[in-house]
This record gives sequence, structure tokens and C-alpha cells, in this order.
Amino acid sequence: MMHTHPSLSRRGSALILVLWCLLVLGMAVFGVVEMVELSVDHTSHEQQLLDARGLALSGVALGLNPQLLRDDPLLSQVPSPGRQFTVTIASEGARMNLNYVLQSGHREILENLFTQWGLDVQSADRVADCLYDWITPGDLKSLNGAKAQDYAQAGLPQRPTYQPFDSFDEVKLVMGMDLLEKAKPNWEDSFTLWSAGPLNVKEAPSELIAAVFSLNPQEVAYFTKTRNGRDGIPGTADDVAIPNVQSFQNQLGISALTMQELGNQIELGDPNRRVESVGQSQGAQVVISVVTRLNSSPIQYFLWSEQ
Repeated sequence: MMHTHPSLSRRGSALILVLWCLLVLGMAVFGVVEMVELSVDHTSHEQQLLDARGLALSGVALGLNPQLLRDDPLLSQVPSPGRQFTVTIASEGARMNLNYVLQSGHREILENLFTQWGLDVQSADRVADCLYDWITPGDLKSLNGAKAQDYAQAGLPQRPTYQPFDSFDEVKLVMGMDLLEKAKPNWEDSFTLWSAGPLNVKEAPSELIAAVFSLNPQEVAYFTKTRNGRDGIPGTADDVAIPNVQSFQNQLGISALTMQELGNQIELGDPNRRVESVGQSQGAQVVISVVTRLNSSPIQYFLWSEQ
């Protein structure tokens, strides 16, 4: 029977211990390298985001210039490879002012729009009535609406403010809005809380004009296509002019009685401008949206959001 010399056994154990230590040290070094790389990547991304925001702010500054038209080539620039900003300008009045419509008592406009978006008549009435009841003081609710007691009975924590909406986050708290979210996930793009009030028919899309006057959206689409000119973009130099409300009325065949009832829902312009600037730097992106009143001193800002 062979016997292992004690010194050889100790040497073998020491070798195993050294190898184990090297393995642990190697893993530690690898972990440190990974952490350093992650830190460098994070710092680089933060720098790119900062640069993207700077580019977006440059675009906002240009977009707020009242002399620039929305098809001006200055609104899309590439200062260097991988870095650029693009600016879009629109009249805020081209969106439907939710508070203005509700306060004027014309819920049928919202019902028309919601049915265009795919809601059945009952659901459209439900959403419109609940929106109206949220901003209207008193406990008397609309036929399909909801007041504070209805929210309590449903186990919901929110309660109507009985004030005009301050934000779209507040609008989303209204009962029935889940129905609209399913039918039209991007419904916010059609509404505003920051225009002067009436819909700017010089730039508004056909579905909104159709909703105001209970018209066929396809027939109104022909009007807006002609209005927008060859480039198809409202508010540019090649637009076909609408000299006055009477001209608008005649082009769409709106009766005098209808215009008398709903004429206060439209206008040929709006003092507020929406500027959206997208800054990009090496894959990082920042979007700044601003709603402001032009030619005001100092400049009035109604909305400033960054994503």
C-alpha cells in the first residue's frame, strides 16, 4: 500500500487554494470591469440625452418665431452626423377645445366625434354626459352621466371637480373614458385645453369639422384636401384661402339656421401655436412640446412638456 508524503499533500492543498483564489480574483476583476463599462455607457447615454435636449431646445426657439412658416427648411437641421432636430408647428385651434365645447352646452359635438371613432350611440352619450357632469356644479346629473355619489358607489377614489379640466390626466379620471381609450387610444391628439376656444377651420382636420356640424366626414375631407393645397399640409403658403365664415359655410353647404346655432364653435384662426421639437443625438431622443400665445409680451406658455 502506497502512502502519500505529508509535504506533497500540503503542497497539493496549497495549489488548489491558490487556484481557487485566482478564480475568485478573476471573477472579481471581471465584475469590476463590467461595472466600469456599465458606468461609462450610462454616462455616455446621459451626455447624449443632454445633447438631444439642447438640440430640441434649439428647435423650440426657432418654432416660436412668428415669422417662420411651418414648411420652412430651417425647421429640420442636421448640425453633424448623428445629431439633428425636427420641428413641427400647428395652430392649437386646429384641435377641439374640450372645455369650450362642454361649457357651451353642445355635447352633441362630442357624441358625433365619438361615434366617428367607433363608439355606439349609447356609449358616446355616456362619455359625453360624464365629461359634462365632471365640470358642471351641482348634484343633478345628466341622463347617462355621473356625479360624486356614482364614483363613490363604484368604489372609485376620484370625484368631479366641477371646474374646467386642467389636464388630460384629469380627463382620464372621468367615468366612461375607458370606453374612449379602447376605441381611440390617441384621442388626446384631437383635443386641447389651451386654445382660444372655437375650432380653427382653416387648419382643423375633417373629422372635427364634421363633428361640429353633423356632416359626412368624407364630404368634409374633400374640403380639407382642397384647403390644404398641393402639399397636403394645413397652414402653409399654398393653402387655398378661406376669406370669411360665409365662404366656409357656402363651401360645405351649411344652412343659415345651423350656422346661427353653431357659428360660435368655429373661427378662422387662433392666437395660440403648438410647437413640437424632436432632438436626436447618437440614438438618444428628447421631444419637447410647447403651446404658447404668439406676439404676446412677455411670451405666454400654456403647456411645456418633455419626453
